[in-house]
Amino acid sequence: MQGVNPQGAPDLEIAVTPQGRVFEGKTYGFVGIINQMATVRSNPLEAFSQATTTTGKFISASVKSLISLPSKVPALWSQTVGGKPRDPEGLVGVVGVARVSGQAVGSNNLSTSERIATFLMIIASLNIFVGLFNLLPILPLDGGHMAVAIADEVRAFFARLRGRGRPAAIDVSVLTPITMVVFILLAGLTVVLLFADIVNPVNLNL
Repeated sequence: MQGVNPQGAPDLEIAVTPQGRVFEGKTYGFVGIINQMATVRSNPLEAFSQATTTTGKFISASVKSLISLPSKVPALWSQTVGGKPRDPEGLVGVVGVARVSGQAVGSNNLSTSERIATFLMIIASLNIFVGLFNLLPILPLDGGHMAVAIADEVRAFFARLRGRGRPAAIDVSVLTPITMVVFILLAGLTVVLLFADIVNPVNLNL
């Protein structure tokens, strides 16, 4: 193989012996460098710093996923009904998470420590996403109840500034129609995810 230096330096000739790589039952020619997974042990201080950084990345990724969640529903439907391959970065339900966790734990390509680490990463990312989702300011989620309570306190604060008594609390029952709509949408999404995880499950190829 002959390489050309763009800076005008003499050409460099390198002898290369192509090696095949088997992927999904097929052999492909390969030339170059590939990443290799390895377990790196850190001291407690380094581990704490890395855990904090990783948690921040999980939170950032979860926020991005929440923002893009509505746009992923049509793709999920086409993957479920149309038979298209599931997107590993798409929406996954409880059954899908259990399946992916099982793949990680039962993989023969990972060491015991890598299996445990992968499983814990899946569970951690799931808990962070669910926690942030639950904080959305819509009823019947906890974030919706928090939003109502905060609104009550803000109204009471401005009432005190004006020398007035505390106003009556917001009647949550008035928001019942909105709550029911959100509940129906969440229930529908749960059913679609359950069906998708059964008929067209996510496969991580671990």
